[in-house]
Amino acid sequence: MDLRRQLSTMRAWIPLVVACVVLAGAAAFIGSSLLPKTYEARARLIVGQSLAAANPDYNQLLVSQRLSTTYATIATTRPILEAVIAELGLDVTADELGKHVRADAPLDSTILTITVDDEDADQAAAIANALGRQMISASPALQGRAAEFQTFVDQELTATRSQIETSQARVEALLAVTDRTAAEDAELAAQQSQLVSLRSTYATLLSYASGSAASLLTMVEPAVAPAAPVSPRPLFNMVLAAMLGLLVAVGIAFLAERLNDTMRDTDAVSEATGLSTLGTISRMRTDRDRSEIYHLATLLYPRSDTAEAYRALRTNVEFASVDAPVQTLLVTSAGAAEGKTVTAANLAVVFAQGGRRVLLVDADLRKPGIHQLFSLDNQQGLTTLLRSDEPALDALTQATEQPDLRILATGPLPPNPAELLGSQRMRTTLERLRGSADLIILDSPPLQAVTDAAILSSLVDGTLLVIDAGRSHRRTVRPALEALERAGARVLGAVLNRVPGPAHRYGIYYGESFAAGTSSERAGTAASASSESTSPAAGLRQSG
Repeated sequence: MDLRRQLSTMRAWIPLVVACVVLAGAAAFIGSSLLPKTYEARARLIVGQSLAAANPDYNQLLVSQRLSTTYATIATTRPILEAVIAELGLDVTADELGKHVRADAPLDSTILTITVDDEDADQAAAIANALGRQMISASPALQGRAAEFQTFVDQELTATRSQIETSQARVEALLAVTDRTAAEDAELAAQQSQLVSLRSTYATLLSYASGSAASLLTMVEPAVAPAAPVSPRPLFNMVLAAMLGLLVAVGIAFLAERLNDTMRDTDAVSEATGLSTLGTISRMRTDRDRSEIYHLATLLYPRSDTAEAYRALRTNVEFASVDAPVQTLLVTSAGAAEGKTVTAANLAVVFAQGGRRVLLVDADLRKPGIHQLFSLDNQQGLTTLLRSDEPALDALTQATEQPDLRILATGPLPPNPAELLGSQRMRTTLERLRGSADLIILDSPPLQAVTDAAILSSLVDGTLLVIDAGRSHRRTVRPALEALERAGARVLGAVLNRVPGPAHRYGIYYGESFAAGTSSERAGTAASASSESTSPAAGLRQSG
């Protein structure tokens, strides 16, 4: 049930969801397309000589990893940035350049990555490479050694290695001579002694050089100008904004549904009131400038979907009162303009069409409407009976074009409707009316406005509560139902009125007739519509 309600909620809010998704996606795409493009270039350096060593020393590797994070911090310092600005002739300050530079060094790696973003792809690559060069040139000073000293050690290592190779070759040549002279033996001994001394010197120089190997910086991947910008990304931003728009729209929809306590379906009616929904009536489109007669779909268009819905309501009312037959039925609602009068009138018509003698009583002594629906006179009616027993019922009730259906209008409106309806005289009048019809249907004022309906509900056999699917709220329907319960009313169920759905069109008034109608019915409808300007009652007779 919850899933079905959520799906129903989403269907109801589909226009909002689609609008939010489209607007968010379009705004993000257009906004991203207008933003300046940013390119990103990367230069990678390695700390130490772990890749060059045949047998890397673990301690040196560990030192290089620790130093890489230090170099990453130094890469964005003011001296390095100012050196890059001076090298490239940039028209920016060190602080401004620092906002576009990022240096990263993972803890478990000796790789240092310098990332630069700029609106110019070539300039981004140039800045990244310049930063790498400045870091390399500054590394001897950073490790506490003079650059000249490092150069001297490297030169001595090269010279000593060359001497070792020369001495080694001379020793091997002398050893190959079988008949050496005394001079050659003396030379061999001297060369071997010199070779030992050279190797010792080379080992000493190598120890000085290895001390700086762990902190040595080498460019392993120079930066190149990127071909595509990293931002903005219009398509990605559009998809992301569309998803966010979807989430926002869904959130708004469910929040609105949460805050909206109108009862728009039978599940909401059952949850709020505990009543069964005996009938579901679709919304009827009408024009305020047209006659009220066009609300009588059961009389004018008996083959319409709306008329069929009222016949289903009639059947359900009969089943709801099978154990205790209902002869007097009250139709009311919680609030005004929720369709109780139209419901009472159409229900009376379908009961009459079913073969019952029906008396429709307008008991709304404050704002009567039954006589307007049927285009009848309201000079005499219920209040006439309440004042005197002399008038005959046949003289006060008015016939309609529907056989077996008579109307008792309100008559002159009294100043004290509640006292009049709650009087013993009203009870006596109802008993008097029972003998004149098989079913008496009473229309009453709304429960929220006055107590008239609650008073009448205690005098009748059953009560129907009309609920407007687009107007009735839980906060008004629940107190209305409680008022009926306090009055001891027998509430048969609810009628869910004006349920949103496909618009029903009535005859030539809406441009075309019902597909289910016969040709004679359509002709009668056209005649009634054409004659309405002179007499709505005449139109009713034509439809009948």
